[in-house]
Amino acid sequence: MKQGPHSLGKKIVIFIVLAIAVVAAMLWTRHEKQGGLPGPLREQAVVGIQAGTVERRNLADVRVFSGTLSAEKQYDAAFKVSGRIREIAVHLGDCLERGALIARLDSEEYEQQLAQARAELDVAEAALAEAQSSLVAAERDYQRALKLRDQKVASAAELESAETEQLARQAGVNLAQAQIKQRQAALRAAEVRLSYTTLTADWHNGPETACRFVAGRHVDEGATVAANAPVVTLVDLSLLKAEINVAERDYALLQTGQQARITIDAVPDRSFAGTVVRLAPVFEETSRQARVEIAVDNPDYLLKAGMFARVYIELSRADQAVAAPITAVIRRLGTTGVFVVEEGVARFVEVNPGIEHDGWVQVDGLEVGQQVVTLGHHLLSDGVRVTTGGEADQAPRQVNP
Repeated sequence: MKQGPHSLGKKIVIFIVLAIAVVAAMLWTRHEKQGGLPGPLREQAVVGIQAGTVERRNLADVRVFSGTLSAEKQYDAAFKVSGRIREIAVHLGDCLERGALIARLDSEEYEQQLAQARAELDVAEAALAEAQSSLVAAERDYQRALKLRDQKVASAAELESAETEQLARQAGVNLAQAQIKQRQAALRAAEVRLSYTTLTADWHNGPETACRFVAGRHVDEGATVAANAPVVTLVDLSLLKAEINVAERDYALLQTGQQARITIDAVPDRSFAGTVVRLAPVFEETSRQARVEIAVDNPDYLLKAGMFARVYIELSRADQAVAAPITAVIRRLGTTGVFVVEEGVARFVEVNPGIEHDGWVQVDGLEVGQQVVTLGHHLLSDGVRVTTGGEADQAPRQVNP
């Protein structure tokens, strides 16, 4: 089939376009291999950058750890005797002062035991009175027999019998006195058991004005509880502890007494002071971390046990250290360094970075006042001309064949 002039012209145009594309691709490849720009133009190119100044600054190495708040003091309040709960006087969240009533048991059985102990003590005291009366009579008979014996009226056997009776009555008195002590002890035990039917908030350490919060209520009125079964859980929120896990490299820099700062998501506009108080002497084998506890004062009870906490601890500090903006420090071919601007030329200088703090990093190998590149590193190589005034030359887009 014969092609028309229009079709033939269309093919010629396509061919010319393809040829131009091939030539352009070849020239671009050559342009890239030669370093992007012809020599004369490349020497004249100036790269626009941003720079900062090396300064002396006080730097602190502050690490952030995640942890959980827990109560420093917490205990379960429980009855020491079993029984049925007649009354519970507290609710979840109540703040109890020392000696406040928590709950009561049905005490009828223990009241009966107390009454019985008192009655037995009364019987023992009556027996003692009787024994003492008998002892008085026996001593009187003995004295009479002794006089009659001196007068040769009574026989030696009668005197001996009177003496034996006196000793027996004395033994009876001693027995009655021992029984009274026994009944008194039983009475005290009954009184103690009866007191155990009333459960109060009680603790030994801490100021008198401090209170304990009811963190949990485990039983209800009418329930029967065994001795020492938890009724409520009480916590002291005036002093909390933040528990964190620390890796080996940070553990070596910690010690008791170090100050810490704690922030809580629930209280976003405030931080709380803390002190490192305990460091675990062993590391967990699975995580290779050790537990560290930080005491946190909480006088207004804003913090609660179980809250997530961020703990900031200063591990080291350098005062008036030579520091550069942290954005100036880069890695090139495995070397850490910065581009220093000297007379409009960027020179790569190797540095040894140290403490990082608040956007600055401690560096060795630089001098105070030097200008370092903070933005535009990816366009630089050693010896490239730079400008920080926004007048950088634009690299030509044309390619010289």
